[in-house]
Amino acid sequence: MEIEGISFRDFEEFMRREGKRASTPQEFAKVLEEFVEWVNSHQKKAEEVKEAVLRGEEVPLHRMILEFKKAEVALNLLIEIRNRLLEGFQELQRMQV
Repeated sequence: MEIEGISFRDFEEFMRREGKRASTPQEFAKVLEEFVEWVNSHQKKAEEVKEAVLRGEEVPLHRMILEFKKAEVALNLLIEIRNRLLEGFQELQRMQV
């Protein structure tokens, strides 16, 4: 089984799946905000599962691992998007006017 890294295509897939399109800066900011909320919801789900395990509730191991991995992948994707945005901003700063 081959494991692929996280790519910007994952964000594009999120936008396509959610029916989002960003043609203005305000729309892009809105889409990015919704994406951050989506990542946050995965983090909260993982936290809820962790709390349930700590309370001693019966939580299937596969569900716990799956929620943790979903949260991890979503966060890594958000970090990668942030890095790309910073690289683009730094490139713009280096441009000669």
